[in-house]
Amino acid sequence: MSIKIPYSKMTDSKTAYQAIVENITPEAIAAFGVNAELEYDKNKKITAKGKGFQLDIDFLDDALELNLDLSFMLKPFQNKIMSSLEKKIGKYV
Repeated sequence: MSIKIPYSKMTDSKTAYQAIVENITPEAIAAFGVNAELEYDKNKKITAKGKGFQLDIDFLDDALELNLDLSFMLKPFQNKIMSSLEKKIGKYV
């Protein structure tokens, strides 16, 4: 599943990427009871991998795109997870 979040507080992908890197940390993710490895790519892409999921955040010119792949067991929660991600990440961009 994929959604786009337009920038409302940021003017470009560079500043949006920096805001997310500063605020979406392994510690912040652990606060939700989720263990995930974060990979920060210099090409303005962040990947979070954990048991049963992979989240890719791509920073475009005017928005960021969230792509979420879930295991079969987590699929029923996909809409709720995406809604929560959109709300939390939207606060920063």
